[in-house]
Amino acid sequence: MFAVDICDRLHRYIANFKESLKTLKVIGSGAEKLLDNAMRYYNDARYYFEKGDCVTGLVAISYAEGILDALRELGFIEWLWTKAKETKVLAAGSFDIIHPGHIEFLKWASTLGDKLYVVISRDSNYKRARGYDPIFADVDRAFIVNSIRYVYKAFIGSEDDFLKPVEDVKPDLIALGPDQIDVNYLERLLKDRGLNPKIVKLDGRVRGFSSSNVKDKVCRVWCKEVSKNSV
Repeated sequence: MFAVDICDRLHRYIANFKESLKTLKVIGSGAEKLLDNAMRYYNDARYYFEKGDCVTGLVAISYAEGILDALRELGFIEWLWTKAKETKVLAAGSFDIIHPGHIEFLKWASTLGDKLYVVISRDSNYKRARGYDPIFADVDRAFIVNSIRYVYKAFIGSEDDFLKPVEDVKPDLIALGPDQIDVNYLERLLKDRGLNPKIVKLDGRVRGFSSSNVKDKVCRVWCKEVSKNSV
């Protein structure tokens, strides 16, 4: 929990710093080197965030802010701290047996905004749609997805209203996988609820990965090895 809180704090810090740079105006000469150092620390913070080292990232961006504060007090720059508007992204799926396709989808979805919320399908809905139970229970699938660095929060969806998470989260954008619901149909359903998030759909699967293909391969390879070793 500590790591998630720290990384979320750094994520917002970076977003606010980026927004604040729009107000930066150099009004005096002689501080170019310090200003360059501030931007280096800012870029270091972004680098450490991508690497998951959020403690070092917070230190770096704190240095960047401190330098700009000092330059402002000395009259070298004009600069106003500004909070960035937070963009929320919502994605959904079963995420049963996580594979590279899932990771690439969540990574892509996370780049569309500031915070990625992920709805995990309930066991009952999974079985109703496919005719069989998932490998992992919904609580376990939510736990796994919550552990993925690109996800801000994963939670189990409604049993009888798949649009309820949209009403609860109020996302600015919905990210769809290539095999998920038709965009035009979803837009009509959302409009009927008075909801108008932007909808973006991924073009295609990542290298053909799907949960069904992974499960089929596990059955083929594992069953073959068990049969061979039992002879």
